Amino acid sequence: MLSATTSATQPEPHLWLSRYGNELFRFARHRVATVAAAEELVQETIVSALGTLASFRQESSERTWLFVILRRKLIDYYRQQARSPLVPLPGAADEAGNGTYFETDARTHWRKGEEPREWAAADTQLEQRELAEQLLRCQDQLPAQHQAVFSLRFVEEVSGEQICQQLGITPANYWVIIHRAKLQLRKCLEKHWFSVS
Repeated sequence: MLSATTSATQPEPHLWLSRYGNELFRFARHRVATVAAAEELVQETIVSALGTLASFRQESSERTWLFVILRRKLIDYYRQQARSPLVPLPGAADEAGNGTYFETDARTHWRKGEEPREWAAADTQLEQRELAEQLLRCQDQLPAQHQAVFSLRFVEEVSGEQICQQLGITPANYWVIIHRAKLQLRKCLEKHWFSVS
């Protein structure tokens, strides 16, 4: 009986992909631009886990440990994406850096004709799933740097200050990227989701 309990807690790397592969892939896929990038992150996670298996102290489950490694791989991926050149988004801001809205005090004011339209709520579970899928497709269209910052902030819920430190960007650059990413996502959703009747 004791030996069965002991063997149950031993790592079983040959079963990692069958046990956790799909879950790791889904987690990564909702945070990166392409299926190929998600697959590569899962592969890197497994390879890294195999390389550090001797240091696995079993203070957490194999699943938890693999997800910790995957999160670190995602941060590395975001850092790499953040080094990509900043690509200007058409219509998001002009050369002077003037966007479609400006802030005064704590209030946001939209320029006339640039205000977001009212969106109908996605009521059913199917509509919510379809909206989530469309949002992911819209995220995939963001430039790499924008996607990295947006994913860290709104998917991983990392603070702006931490994102600036992790990616080596200035707070001003961070806010420009967030602003432009939101504008492009809004435009994409209005075009591909909310305008469809």
